[in-house]
Amino acid sequence: NSTSSKNQTNTIDKNAYAYISKWNSIEDATFLGALLQQNITPRFSEKAFSLEGKSYDRGTLIILRNDNRTASFDEKLVKIANKNNRNIQPVATGFVDSGLDFGSYSVKPINKQKIALLSGKGTSSLSFGEIWHFFETELKYPLTILNSDYFDSINYSKYDVIIIPNGYYGSLLNKNTRDKLSTFVSSGGTLIAIGNALNSFAGKKGYALKNKETKKDSTKYNLTPYADQERKNIKSLITGAIFKSKVDVTHPLAFGYNSDYFSLKLSGRTYSYLKNGINVAYFDKDAKNVSGYAGSEAIKNVPESLLFGEEQKGQGSIVYMVDNPLFRSFWNNGKLFLANAVFLLNSIKIK
Repeated sequence: NSTSSKNQTNTIDKNAYAYISKWNSIEDATFLGALLQQNITPRFSEKAFSLEGKSYDRGTLIILRNDNRTASFDEKLVKIANKNNRNIQPVATGFVDSGLDFGSYSVKPINKQKIALLSGKGTSSLSFGEIWHFFETELKYPLTILNSDYFDSINYSKYDVIIIPNGYYGSLLNKNTRDKLSTFVSSGGTLIAIGNALNSFAGKKGYALKNKETKKDSTKYNLTPYADQERKNIKSLITGAIFKSKVDVTHPLAFGYNSDYFSLKLSGRTYSYLKNGINVAYFDKDAKNVSGYAGSEAIKNVPESLLFGEEQKGQGSIVYMVDNPLFRSFWNNGKLFLANAVFLLNSIKIK
């Protein structure tokens, strides 16, 4: 709220070796975005550590003086932190009490990411709107909008991240475009596909994603009485049910989360665990819906299916988000997954 934002006062410490800031909320991601736009280069720690008697979780931002050698570094940093109501902790050393020192490979720089978002024909205007609104009003971080009419002729290498919202893409994401996207990923890009966009990649050459086989009905002919047809169709519906997933908290996509995440499922479409990839969040064999309506047939397919996964390819990766982490902007719970995908994956590469 606005009153507390005036209360956060960090102090400048010209002797600080680094300043440290936590990572577990969207406000932390907004702060990171502000730093990048002001040309401050932060790092993040892939391992938990403790320093000067305090413990820090994975994902913690570390802003090193050594990375930011400008005369006004401290003043600029403190001003951004105060404006964003973030607490930054000055530390005198990078030699940790436990964990890995700041000079280690697991403390990775975050570069200013150039992000593109697909829009236009094929994209769900609702999903596009949610993502655009998220960047514009919450992350306050710039985004380039690419129209689907000319998507296949774009030079993808100008961007670090390409986001494909929920949608039905058909011929738009044809083999030629998928191959171009593969090249973009291999050379260090991050491709993020959300919701039904995954359908354009599942089972396609060069992509690890696979549709999960549904248990087939043994009857060949439809002998269900007309009056029971609707009930039969409802069995395969998920109209908005919440399922509990398991999360691999050691993966950067999940930094800031606990080992359980409640996901809002809007469709019964399911995908297998990635064989060649990392299943960052997934539904285990005991997954069941904790609230909302899920038909009996649809429920059968959720256990042992993917929620969020990363397929690493060359120097970059594809992030598959089966459920929409931003649904109607009210699912606050999922927003940090998208921020993690944008800022913490493949960000070390300077193009």
